[in-house]
Amino acid sequence: MVKYDDLVGIPYVSGGRDVRTGLDCWGLAVEIYRRQGLQLPPYPLDATSAAVTMAAFKSGLPQNWYRLGTPTPGCLVLIRFIGNPYGSHCGIYLGYGEFIHAYDTAVQIDKIRRWGPRVIGYYLPRKGVYPSV
Repeated sequence: MVKYDDLVGIPYVSGGRDVRTGLDCWGLAVEIYRRQGLQLPPYPLDATSAAVTMAAFKSGLPQNWYRLGTPTPGCLVLIRFIGNPYGSHCGIYLGYGEFIHAYDTAVQIDKIRRWGPRVIGYYLPRKGVYPSV
């Protein structure tokens, strides 16, 4: 797993894709995977279109990502909010039941169990799908 401590506390910004000005959940995922050497698509949408962002992500799931039975450090955690049957939020699993995500006011570390049944699944990108940086 790559270094991520410097990301904690970065302001949550709807549509944020820059660590200097703020990140949203997908912007955080893009940054962490960039640090791992992968370039994920930026999906330049704001939080009001989060369902559209996650729908775009989910439309590529079968060919671009594989689902894990149990989480492993570095995998993407896909989450749905109450009232939304589809994933509309994500974070990165850190291990020991914790994940990092951009939520509410800032990037933060949270317990998976707190999100309980809202967690849809855990995913890793398939090798060779996304370009290296």
